[in-house]
Amino acid sequence: MKKRIWFLLLVLCLCFSGCGKDGQEQAEEDFTAVGGENMLEEEADTLNLSMRVPETLNPLLNREETVDRILKLIYLPLMEFDESGKACPAVAESWEMSPDGRSLTVQLNQNILWQNGGRVTADDVVYSLNTIRNAPEDAVYKKVLNYVSGCTKAGEYTVIFTFYENFSSNIEALRFPIISAAYYGGQNDPKAEMNLTPMGNGPYRLLSYKQAAELMLEANTSYYGGTPNIPRIRVKVTAGEETDINAFEQGMTDILVTDAMEAGRYIDEDISGIYQYTSNEYDFIAFNFKKELFQDKSLRQVVAYALPKESLMESVYLNYGVMTNTPINPKSWLYEENVALYGYNPTMAATFLKNSGWTDTDGNGRLEKTLNGVSQPLRATILVNQENTGRRQIASKLKEELTALGFEITIDQQPFAVYQERFMNGQFDIVVGGWKCSEVTDLTPFFGTGGSLNYISYSNPEVDQLLEAAKTAVGEGQTLLAYSSLQKKLAEELPYISIAYRNQAVFASKNIGGEISPVESNVFWGIEKWTYQKGE
Repeated sequence: MKKRIWFLLLVLCLCFSGCGKDGQEQAEEDFTAVGGENMLEEEADTLNLSMRVPETLNPLLNREETVDRILKLIYLPLMEFDESGKACPAVAESWEMSPDGRSLTVQLNQNILWQNGGRVTADDVVYSLNTIRNAPEDAVYKKVLNYVSGCTKAGEYTVIFTFYENFSSNIEALRFPIISAAYYGGQNDPKAEMNLTPMGNGPYRLLSYKQAAELMLEANTSYYGGTPNIPRIRVKVTAGEETDINAFEQGMTDILVTDAMEAGRYIDEDISGIYQYTSNEYDFIAFNFKKELFQDKSLRQVVAYALPKESLMESVYLNYGVMTNTPINPKSWLYEENVALYGYNPTMAATFLKNSGWTDTDGNGRLEKTLNGVSQPLRATILVNQENTGRRQIASKLKEELTALGFEITIDQQPFAVYQERFMNGQFDIVVGGWKCSEVTDLTPFFGTGGSLNYISYSNPEVDQLLEAAKTAVGEGQTLLAYSSLQKKLAEELPYISIAYRNQAVFASKNIGGEISPVESNVFWGIEKWTYQKGE
């Protein structure tokens, strides 16, 4: 490649951003993998990927995100989720929610085979959930247990999931991989032999594994979706993100997954294909409702009209993101477009200030208002964490716009640890922040009275009712309607000014062909249809 790729790591603001028969009994006898000695030589049709050093290759005991990404090539989840966040068939072929929303009956696809020839059955699904129960607390899929109370076998290919409550997003928690009960046999030691020798049901199967060096996969000819076009995948074990970038730069790997906004500054688009997808990284501006100033809704509207979101999308996000008018991801099937809009309009902002009684009485360019017989200046502080370049730029632009309107603005730029403490303790007027939102949708912690993540101290009885309605809705129709009403109210009330959801990107070498369509839940979505041909 012509340029050195420098990756600027963004420090995210508060990422607080989630049974076998039919031959399975001989799984341990039928399935073998070559040890680390006889590795294949580099071939023209071998796709090269990377991951960190794995503690285990059992997807339900694993704690590392890049390892999970690779294990998705070997194991199918109970359900897939598309770009809109809707559940799609995988191991589960169909499902039906009970009228009370407390249980889900799932029918399994009877055509899905383990790589040793046995069929995936209800016993495997029950066993998989029990494995999650025994997994480390920080395992990738441990949070499934926050929603799922149990799973029982109701037939050879039927299971019933029960949930703790009639939560509208319960189904979104059922995205965990399914592993073989017969093969794993209750072994929960992450470093046990079978947990380092995966036997799955996905598009690829293990060919060989050399610990701390590389993993070789080959196309699974018994995959229910058809044999993948790319016959082999080499997964190289790397030390970290910078190593990944170096390896991609030097042509040692064919895929780089990273933040689209940052990488877009330094990678020439004509060197490799860039395939963006909208992540769950949500940026916003929020107000402290303990402070009297922003309890006034008209002042929140002033800030909304003063924020040039479209300009920020170009100058800060470099168009590597999606603007949003609510806290819901615009790509989600739950997103409501028809809400109150506050486009950039300084004239409207100035009108709101004037109508609220803010005037420049002494001609110094700063607005004042008499409250209880005392002249109060229009003054506010914007809290931001200093490590985040993009959010610092947002704070600076907002200061510029509000100063022009007559505010006296100070930017409180702090290291992340101090920033986080001040945000959580309410030591701010305005904050530029962000969340890594859960794949399981629930806005109650952020906006509900006393919510666990409601650091802005927002309280509104009508919003509380709408949050409860959205949380307890049963069925797609009721859920969509409830979230529509909730988003309309939040857009009107403006506890947050929603800015954007950031894009992530898959950078692919020119060796890769076919339709590359990554989604947040699986960057290798549709990999079986990719093609690969090593260039000159």
